[in-house]
Amino acid sequence: MNLFGIGPLELGLILLLALIIFGPKDIEKASKAVGKVLNKLIHSESWRTVQKTSQELKNLPNRLIREYGLDELEKTTKGELEKADSELKQSILSEKDK
Repeated sequence: MNLFGIGPLELGLILLLALIIFGPKDIEKASKAVGKVLNKLIHSESWRTVQKTSQELKNLPNRLIREYGLDELEKTTKGELEKADSELKQSILSEKDK
């Protein structure tokens, strides 16, 4: 469970602090007020924009790699590095045999 980047342990700590700060009598009023604010926030257009922007930023590196063809370059470079590595190993082994 991960709500707003807050895990269960952090959520428990927040609830405990709220209980200590507001007391058992006022905790109901405070939780209703917080619930209303969070509901407005989640259903607002601004929240959707933030979520959409966040998702785009997460996908940006992969999208840029695909658009500029760097994935092909990465594959080619990786193949060349593996070939150079195997050649280096062979030359080291041949020097040991001498």
